[in-house]
Parts: sequence; C-alpha cells; structure tokens
Amino acid sequence: MRLRLPAGPEAAAAMRAALAALLLAPVVITAGGSDLAVTRIGAVDYVNLRDAAEGLGLRLVRSVPDTAVMLKSGAQPVARLVDHSRQIDVKGLRVFLGDPVVARGGEFLVSRIDFQDRLMPKFRPDLCGAPPAVPHVVAIDPGHGGTDPGAENRILGTMEKTYTLDVSLRLKKLLEAAGYKVVLTRDSDHDVPKPVRSEMANLAGVDFFVSVHFNLIHNDRRTTGVEVMSFPPRTQRSTESWSPGYRDDAESKASPVNAFDAWSAVLGGALHRSLLDALRDGDRGEKFEHLAVLRGLKCPGVLVEPAFISSDVEGARLETAAYRDQIAAAILAGIQDYAAEIRALHPTQVQVQAQPAAPNSRSQPTRPSPSP
Repeated sequence: MRLRLPAGPEAAAAMRAALAALLLAPVVITAGGSDLAVTRIGAVDYVNLRDAAEGLGLRLVRSVPDTAVMLKSGAQPVARLVDHSRQIDVKGLRVFLGDPVVARGGEFLVSRIDFQDRLMPKFRPDLCGAPPAVPHVVAIDPGHGGTDPGAENRILGTMEKTYTLDVSLRLKKLLEAAGYKVVLTRDSDHDVPKPVRSEMANLAGVDFFVSVHFNLIHNDRRTTGVEVMSFPPRTQRSTESWSPGYRDDAESKASPVNAFDAWSAVLGGALHRSLLDALRDGDRGEKFEHLAVLRGLKCPGVLVEPAFISSDVEGARLETAAYRDQIAAAILAGIQDYAAEIRALHPTQVQVQAQPAAPNSRSQPTRPSPSP
C-alpha cells in the first residue's frame, strides 16, 4: 500500500506536528519483568528511573544536591546517578553509561539501553534472559606482541607486550589449577591480528574472553588505576567519543559480541571489583570502546587494563614478579566471581554439582585456597 500525504503547506505542517507528537508520546515496553513507559528524547529511548528501579527491586531516593538521586536496596545505597552525567556509582564502582542521565519534570530518566545492558546486569542478572553456559573454557588474550609493542615506558625501557604475555601465562597456570581449560591467543612474542584473536576464541568454543592490556597516557607519569572496557551496545557511542573534538562513533549495525552485552557487563563488573580490591589503586571505571579484538566474539568479552605502564609508580611495580602475580590472582578471582554468578542462574546444574563427584569426574572450577 502506498501512503499518500496531504498536499499544501497547512496540511504538511499539521502532518509534521502529528509526527512530532507521536515521537514524543510515551510507549510501553516490557523490560525487567515490568511494563515501562518509554519516552523518546532526540534519537534515544528513555525510561523513568523510579519505575526502572522498582522493576529491579530497588527504590529511588532524592539526594543532595537535588541534581542527584540514589538507588537503595532496603536501607543500603547501591547506586548514585547525576543529571546530565554518564558517570554513575554502583556499589562504590565507577561505571559509565552510554547516554547521559536526564532530569525532566521532576523525574530522572535513564536510557532504555543503559537500563537493560548496564543497570539490570548489575542488580538483577536473572532478568537478562537465558544465561550463558557455566564457564569451563576461558580465552585469555595477551595484548599486542611481535612488531606491535603496545604502550611503552621509555624511562624504564619497558613494553606493554612483555607484561601482557607474562601476566597471561601466570593467569593460565592459576586457571588450569582451578579446573579451567585455557585458550591463549598467543603464547610467545609474535603478532596476532585482532580479528584473528576473537576467531580463535570462537573456534575453540570458549565461554568468555578476557583481553589483558596495560594503560598509558602520553606525557603523564602520575595517573594510575584500573580500567575495564567492553564493546558499546548498538547505537551507543564509545566513552571516549563524548570528549571534546571527537565524533559520534555509534554504530547502527550490531556486531556479534552485542548479543552478549548484558553478560559482558556482568563479567566486566566482576573483574572491575576484584582488581580494585586487590590492587587498591585509582578507579578509572567501566567504559565502552569499539575494540576490534572484541567485535567478532560469540561469547561475553571484556578488556582489562589493571595498571598504567606510563606511571612512575605502577610502571615500577610492573617490573616486579610479585605485582604481576597479584594482577593474575585478581583476574582469577574476578573470573571465579563471574562463574559463581552464572552458576547461580543454573539451579539444576547447581543441584547436580552438589552431588559427590565420581573419582575420575571433572569438578567445577573453584577459587584456590589462599596461600599461607
């Protein structure tokens, strides 16, 4: 059927007004087990944060100043959001949203995508759809290699590619001791194209993917901290693209890894918490970036930057085997926390695993006992 538009300037103006009203009118979607009204602001669908919080079993409380709001679980604050900001605090962790929070008409709004792919995985992963398999096979990706040194600390004469491989090899031993099968995208100093790394993981049928890197800021020897990167959801920008002078890099077409956005958020959150708890350094946050190494994944995947090689302090620590052991152990702990979350979403498997293991059966991976 062909749509015929009315002729004449008055009729055209009326049509434009009707279309504008249609775009601004709230529609109803089902999200998180609740019907949430969606309001279009610009090109972004937003939901009322109060309603969204209720769907997660939380309550919204006004904060001071009135440009901020708290989410609470009972009497316990679990998140803080600020008008016109993409940075939120989730249980003490710095997390970046894909779109800014908006205060309008006395209510706070958060984008539908951020609610479903950022907040829901943090508070109610059981509402995120069918969970991935309980992890058994892990892909660890030592960043850079060969002719690609990655970041460099010229004062110390150190290169990122050396530390990513060293930490990954240490992590592999810990994971195997805990009962996991480990796939390394490289085990020596050689080049591996980024898309090939994700394809290696896909061919091996891994349950999730962790790329290990170390951070750098040019001409800055003081900045330290932990950063975790995931791939932006479809239609959302990378975190860096919001900076002055950068272009909007949102993509209209989904990449394979976008099928696992919520579970990458669960994985990233577990690693973020574990690395901060272990290393006790600055929190650079959970962010988005269109990373080629993650794009083609057919499983959850994140990239971790546990320290700054460009920092005088962290650069010097990275030269010690003890610090690299500490980083590897922190990544293992985060992986185990993620595995525990996924296992809890498979109650039938939990019951089976609670049975005494047969003499030669493969046990579930467990966190190793702390060293004396």
